[in-house]
Amino acid sequence: MIYFLERIARHLFESTGGDIGRHCLVFPSRRAGLYFLKYYSALLEKPVWAPVTMTSNEFFASFSDLVIADTEVLLFELYRIYLSLNKKGESFDEFYFWGDMLLNDFDDVDKYMADARAVFRNVEDFRNIDEKFGDLDPDQARIIKQFWYNFEPEKQSPQKEGFKTVWSILGELYSEFRNTLRSSGLAYEGMIMRDVAESAASGLIQDLKWEKIHFIGFNALNKCELTLMKILQDQGKACFYWDYDNSYIGDGNINSAGLFMNKNLKIFGNDMPADWQYDTLLSTAGTDVTRRLIATASDIVQVKLIPELLASLPVPAPEEAHHTAVILVDENLIVPLLTSLPGDIGDINITMGYPLKMTGVYSLVKHIFDLQRNASVEENAILFSRRDVIDILRHPLVADASADKERSLTEKIVSGNLFRINAGFLCVTPLMEAFFKKPDTPEEFSDYLTNILGLVASGGPTDDQDDTDRIMQRKLRNEFLHTLLKIIRRLEPVACSGDVVFSTDTYIRILDKILRSQSVPFSGEPLSGIQIMGFLETRVLDFKNIIMLSVNEGNLPSIGTGSSFIPYSIREAFGLPVINHQESLYAYHFFRLLHRAENVTFVYNSDSSGMRTGEMSRFLTQMKFARLINHDTLTLNFDIRTGSAENTEIEKSGMHRERLLKLYSGDQAVSMLSPTAINTWLGCRMRYYYRYVCGLKEADVVSQEIDHAIFGQVLHSVMKDIYKVPPGEPVTAAYINSIYGARDYLAGLIDKSVESVYGPDMLRPESGNDIIIKDILLNYLRRILAADREIAPFSMVGTEREYSFRIQVECEDHVLNIRTGGSIDRIDRVGGRLRIVDYKTGELASAIASLDDLFTDDRKREYDGWLQTLLYCEAWLANNPAEAVIPSIYRVKELRQAKAGDVLKIKEDKKNEWILEDYRTVRETFMTGIREVIALIFNSGEPFRMTKMPAKCNYCPYRGLCRR
Repeated sequence: MIYFLERIARHLFESTGGDIGRHCLVFPSRRAGLYFLKYYSALLEKPVWAPVTMTSNEFFASFSDLVIADTEVLLFELYRIYLSLNKKGESFDEFYFWGDMLLNDFDDVDKYMADARAVFRNVEDFRNIDEKFGDLDPDQARIIKQFWYNFEPEKQSPQKEGFKTVWSILGELYSEFRNTLRSSGLAYEGMIMRDVAESAASGLIQDLKWEKIHFIGFNALNKCELTLMKILQDQGKACFYWDYDNSYIGDGNINSAGLFMNKNLKIFGNDMPADWQYDTLLSTAGTDVTRRLIATASDIVQVKLIPELLASLPVPAPEEAHHTAVILVDENLIVPLLTSLPGDIGDINITMGYPLKMTGVYSLVKHIFDLQRNASVEENAILFSRRDVIDILRHPLVADASADKERSLTEKIVSGNLFRINAGFLCVTPLMEAFFKKPDTPEEFSDYLTNILGLVASGGPTDDQDDTDRIMQRKLRNEFLHTLLKIIRRLEPVACSGDVVFSTDTYIRILDKILRSQSVPFSGEPLSGIQIMGFLETRVLDFKNIIMLSVNEGNLPSIGTGSSFIPYSIREAFGLPVINHQESLYAYHFFRLLHRAENVTFVYNSDSSGMRTGEMSRFLTQMKFARLINHDTLTLNFDIRTGSAENTEIEKSGMHRERLLKLYSGDQAVSMLSPTAINTWLGCRMRYYYRYVCGLKEADVVSQEIDHAIFGQVLHSVMKDIYKVPPGEPVTAAYINSIYGARDYLAGLIDKSVESVYGPDMLRPESGNDIIIKDILLNYLRRILAADREIAPFSMVGTEREYSFRIQVECEDHVLNIRTGGSIDRIDRVGGRLRIVDYKTGELASAIASLDDLFTDDRKREYDGWLQTLLYCEAWLANNPAEAVIPSIYRVKELRQAKAGDVLKIKEDKKNEWILEDYRTVRETFMTGIREVIALIFNSGEPFRMTKMPAKCNYCPYRGLCRR
């Protein structure tokens, strides 16, 4: 199979004898020039001068002394001129994003050599247009009249008025902008093209550097290109080589791929050799041509297919590997693709570069942007958002450059429940000082970011010189940092300019927009190995084997509406590019790729969830109906099933038992077997295993709002403050009444308690949810006070006191000495009788059938509170024997003023119910049950078992470990 560029190389070699050193070859892309030179060099037997190869843009630039300026420089120049024409113009912050749209419009007007004066004619002039007005032909006038009829300027709105205001100065803005750039030696792409085309039309370009100019493989040409090429052809200086298939060429052909090619052939003819075939494999595929279509369930599945698809191809010789291409229509797949390539793939060449937005360096800069956007200054103090601070502290690049002092900051923030964090708290080292400051101007922000990136580049471990992976990671990091620093330096003239004032936030948005569009090029041999490339990089190139990913409608063709100040009708009237031009452009590139491809696999994502349509590209549908592709489609889907749970039981090993004994048994016990631990065992043994045996504590999560845990903590704290009276001093109904009626006082206690949880500075925004929760807390406090008022007077013995005792448990022929107990919320005396009181805001059983209910394995949580309170009664009696003790729980949600309902009811059946008024009456039964449960915890024959009630798993932190 002879490829397009290969045949031209042979043709030029044969027609010139190999002497094309004074020829210029113009291609749609630089890569096409490289392939041509490879084919041409293979024909040579001796050294010769190479021809000049360049792209169309480079060809035009060779005739001009102007330099193409960066987009940011163009925008600043445009804004200066805009302000001079519109004194009431908006700030640069508002102008920036639609100014970019204006630049694109000016570029189109120049590339297509439209009459700018006519395009940007005043709105009022267009309302009165007719066929004899200006230089418009009848079709142009008809289209433009239709637009302004639909626009109806007399029906004013702010949007229409704003459009008219800007439109009325566009003609003058365009002219002044071009003149200003020209005086500075600058230009944009379209401006250079127009200057060159107009100079050529005026006869100002005569003496060319080259004997012949060859235009190879073009398709869609703008007016400037058409003008210059035609002039060169008329001078006998230009040759044209077009690549097409007869299936989409000719008048009346409905395939849009030939829209531009038909026009080119009529204007320029074709200088391809006479033996060149235009009935390609696209339309005359034989039995040796394979084209298949694969539908997948996700984007990731597409890239995971690559090893298998490459393995199914004929194994090429190493020097022929570049005839195989993996084409990414969606270039965002480059990163997952790189991680999916087989290890034995050999040489590869990646043409599109590594997206900077997918690197760790960009993610750090993005966190810095968020940090600065959300920072505030209050009373001369700089405050940063907790989330932004933690994102930076935990970022791998920062962690590598940090010492223990910086790493401890995260723990302090989480444990201290800090939400708005003072810069002074964070600036403990030079690295932290570099991050946690607030630059006020774009110039300061540029210096701020440069300083941080320098510190990150110099940070990290230095004792890994023998670790090749670490060294490579550092080199990659530094390459990304270097690219980012170059972009920042490119923006420095803009940031430091005093001519245009704009905010730091606008500078961040400009910089972020640039960074997201940048890629870091891969180094390597461009014509060696399998080619991995974007769709538009395939222009003019031929491949024997093609794997094309993401061939979805919306990706191919990639057609956007395109933001423009010039309405569609006016663009169409003046020959400016419109949406159907873009569709034709993609159609030609797609079908041209198939001209000489023998093995082609199209892969698309059939997932239609969210905003996806899950449709294959219209080009594939077109091929199927034209019978250019096999109708059989391979569909690859996930077989999604509920993940099998882990083993529901784990045998208790000797190591597990030793761990438990070390925690709770003997004089050297490091912990106390709390009622919570016992309840956890009874509720779900597997949860007990993860929490207490494995030591997997629930992660500390900083809740910005008052959650359930903090709610209970605040309630207990306020009740402690209310009854902070000397032991033995009576608490009277009058005292309770005075507090009950003092709502502001109670609200103040709540605020004080919340402050103690979230830090004394209270640097946390109060949400609407907080206000509601505080109101509920106030209501609950008044309910407790109302219940206490009914039993007053009483005296307080203590609040939030810890009591512990040791219990002897027989287990496997050994007697264990287990320490247990806990912190008792409240101990008081009512009528001379002592009560152990707990406050519960969650679920709690109002009665039990017997004490055995408390010790049932895999029981409900509603019994937890009573087991805990009875164990506290035992802890009290162990330290204060021979005293009656009443267990009491305030079920706060159910408390009413007339009914306290705080005692334990034992309801053996419908007729027999009694109230536990003295713990000692059930002490022996209760302790027997406790000993049996503790014996089971330490018994090596008792496994750790998952609960049989899946509802318990809904909010369990270990649910993922159990795969439930």
